[in-house]
Amino acid sequence: MLRIDLLESGLLRMSGRLAEGCREEVETFVGSHKTVPNMVVDLSEVTYIDWAGEEVLCWLGQRGVRFAANSSYPLHICERLHLRMADSSPALPPHKTQAGSCHHD
Repeated sequence: MLRIDLLESGLLRMSGRLAEGCREEVETFVGSHKTVPNMVVDLSEVTYIDWAGEEVLCWLGQRGVRFAANSSYPLHICERLHLRMADSSPALPPHKTQAGSCHHD
């Protein structure tokens, strides 16, 4: 199950499983909140990402979304997919900004 919350700060937080069948839900949510390309998606509470979830992350990344996480699993996925990380914020530890397009291994 995937939960998506838009916080007052404009940060989009995803929690749970980013898996097959989630693309439509994410596209609908993002489409209804016109904050892209300034959007930052916090993946700290995402516990599982499958191939479909990786495609969603790449789709978001291609639209200029930046990502943040403070746990190793989503950080590893973002690094492997070459997703752009957000600059440091008070809510999250600093991460190196990384630019590039999405690549699956």
